[in-house]
Amino acid sequence: MAQSEPSFDRFFDSMESLADTLSESLHSQVTIEDSNHHVIGYSSHQTESDPARISTIIGKKVPSTVIIGLRKKGVMHELESSTHPIRIPAVMEVGLGPRLAMCIKHQQEILGYIWVVDGGNLAEGHAERIVEKAAGIAGRYLLKQRGWKTKQEKALEDFFWKLLTSHYESETHIRQEAEAGSLLLPESYYIGVLESNGPVDEHFLQSFRRVMDTYSGQRLLFQTAEQNRLIILFSFMFPVEGTGRLSSFLHKLLVELGQSEGGKLTAGCSAEYREYTSAAEAYREALQILEMKKLLPYHTRELLLYEEIGFWAYLPAILEQKRTRTRRSLLLYPLKEHDREHKSDLLKTLAVYLSLDGNLKESAAFLHIHTNTLMYRLNRITEITGRSLKETDYRTSIYLDLLTEETAQVNLWFQEASRSGV
Repeated sequence: MAQSEPSFDRFFDSMESLADTLSESLHSQVTIEDSNHHVIGYSSHQTESDPARISTIIGKKVPSTVIIGLRKKGVMHELESSTHPIRIPAVMEVGLGPRLAMCIKHQQEILGYIWVVDGGNLAEGHAERIVEKAAGIAGRYLLKQRGWKTKQEKALEDFFWKLLTSHYESETHIRQEAEAGSLLLPESYYIGVLESNGPVDEHFLQSFRRVMDTYSGQRLLFQTAEQNRLIILFSFMFPVEGTGRLSSFLHKLLVELGQSEGGKLTAGCSAEYREYTSAAEAYREALQILEMKKLLPYHTRELLLYEEIGFWAYLPAILEQKRTRTRRSLLLYPLKEHDREHKSDLLKTLAVYLSLDGNLKESAAFLHIHTNTLMYRLNRITEITGRSLKETDYRTSIYLDLLTEETAQVNLWFQEASRSGV
């Protein structure tokens, strides 16, 4: 069957009409998506579709399993790296038959995708040329939509910053403004802050949105970037018991986004809130997690949730109090003097032992000494200080003094151990 050359000089009022025109020319099924893989136009079925296309059209979005499968195969990377249409062989693991596809771009920014089902009837060169012309029209349409979307996103971002900075005086005022903007505020929410060792740019945000799209039962309401931080307000669509699901979600988000971006990521998340007048407090909680992770990286490496912050929440106040005092810890003094005079490691031994929850085996391995040697050192600490580590008040007090007065040294000891693989 001869394939006609459609005219792209006319006006297309929607991506549906563009998809139909492309489909009629190539006698194949066509799907057009935006950068987040939401369907913005698709042609009618001439023949039976494969599972991937059927589920995409039904859900108005490409299923996350399909995108993940294509990324693992390297298909998405090849598609997004090319400036021309490419032929994609079938990936039956995700129900996708052969395709001719093109990534729609503006400069280096990804705007969307065109997918044409390849039933073996797409003439080499001709089909690519037609798809490339269609991509130009779709790109202009998406850029126009992006302009409108940017205004809407700016309004949302302004509203979010007002929440984060306690701009609103009452819950009623917040909900009235949300209603005016057609915003449906969830019953409860969390505020999270993701921090990267690189800039949070458009590429980072696209990766973030792709990863977020793979999670069901979770709703992202607001997001805003500030230098190397991404601040988000999100909720779960169903009630969440305990912190297990929240912790699992954040850990997976960090791992998958870290793999996608190839950089170092950390995060902090607030407790659950229902009143939106508390958004500024929730934001401070998320930032406090990040502050503690910077202060004592090893000790707080697993800390993500404010609900699990425990005594770490009080360390900034203790540090501030100690800055106003000239006298150093009397509990640490005798051990520091002994280490100085005898070139021993009692202070380091104590820091490791207390940081590892008093586990003799783990502490000895960390210090590269025998357990008997560790026991000898702990007994010497008791003899020198005249205090027993079995006393809760003494054990707690000297541990806090170590963390707040010898912070740099403690971090150095644990960084050295991390580098050596302990």
